[in-house]
Amino acid sequence: MTYKIVYLTALLSLLATRSLIAQETVNKDWNIEKIRGSRLIPYLTLNGNPYLTDKFVTGEIEFADGEKITNLSLRYSTFQDEVIYYNNVLTARIIIDKRSLHSFSFIDADGRLRRFRQQYYNGFLPENRYFEVLSEGDFSLLAFRKVIMQTCPVYTDLSGSPKNMEYQKSYTYFIYNPKTGYEQIKIGKNSLLSKFDKSNQKLVKKILRSNKVVIKDESDFIKAWNMIRKNGIAMTF
Repeated sequence: MTYKIVYLTALLSLLATRSLIAQETVNKDWNIEKIRGSRLIPYLTLNGNPYLTDKFVTGEIEFADGEKITNLSLRYSTFQDEVIYYNNVLTARIIIDKRSLHSFSFIDADGRLRRFRQQYYNGFLPENRYFEVLSEGDFSLLAFRKVIMQTCPVYTDLSGSPKNMEYQKSYTYFIYNPKTGYEQIKIGKNSLLSKFDKSNQKLVKKILRSNKVVIKDESDFIKAWNMIRKNGIAMTF
């Protein structure tokens, strides 16, 4: 009986110690009371990627009150517009309450800083969304990284089951000003020029031509946008 008591006491002490260590780890790395959320329910396994990144990356979150927490394992769900962090202590994927966040950021696999800000969108399907900030200014260039589940030709998944759905990108881009709101824009030269009057369109063309900028993709568009902003050319938006 004495041995059982000693063994039970030792076991309880060990569990208490491990619990304390876990609690200290949580408090050191992040404020567990500050991060509100719920466990992630895994998405359907389909072709395509419901996330922006292939795996969790180290990032930072900023709460609505300005407090920041760094060195979190983050992953952004472009399918559900959710920020997920991996809790190493609980070994769980937690969806962070969107209403509590102002922004989040991380370094992607290419070494680029990706910054997302939570804002209320008052256009079609009004809601709070995470927008990636592509260029910051009086008129900011934002991207809404949305992925949708779409029907497709039948294929066989890794388990051998037939599927006819897949995840597909459906990104949209906006010019945003706090006073005037959102104006959707497409990635292309003509769409960019349409935001200027005729006289300023000539200036924009000249700047792009002199800097040998040809808008073929998103990175070209951002480069062109920043050049125009640097030159202070006014938009009609």
